Amino acid sequence: MVEGAGSKDGLPPLIIGVGQPWRGDDAAGLDALALLDGGGPWDCRPHHGEGLGLIALWEDRPLVLVIDAAQSGAAAGTLHRLEVDDSAALEGAGFRCSSHAFGVREAIETARALEKLPDRLIVHAVEGARWDLGEPLSDAVAAALPALAHAVRRDLYRLADAF
Repeated sequence: MVEGAGSKDGLPPLIIGVGQPWRGDDAAGLDALALLDGGGPWDCRPHHGEGLGLIALWEDRPLVLVIDAAQSGAAAGTLHRLEVDDSAALEGAGFRCSSHAFGVREAIETARALEKLPDRLIVHAVEGARWDLGEPLSDAVAAALPALAHAVRRDLYRLADAF
């Protein structure tokens, strides 16, 4: 077990993989989560990305990492990391909205307003290229998944001792 992990009410760090498995690169968060599940003293949860559900998952957690797909105009497969402690950081962030039109970015801003953010929230994302229903992951995103999972794991081990 990672020393100090989950000291807030005994809860371990939470990793939320966001996405829809049948919408191309939107599945990237779920696929990256599968590379981490069972690999350490953390709680892995897949989620479809609906904002209120995300808030309910993370509101009492000391450390939360969200894995998602991004659409910012960068090259497909580009990795992004966003610390949520800076309110200006989400301006123009390229995280896709969920199919409910209230996704990760909206959940973060709503949770901030309601004071329901976790102690520390980090979003890791991979830039996607393919979003159509029934499409598989693009080659660039599939190739980036191990590096995405590694970036999340690196944050977990670096930050878990602080909690």
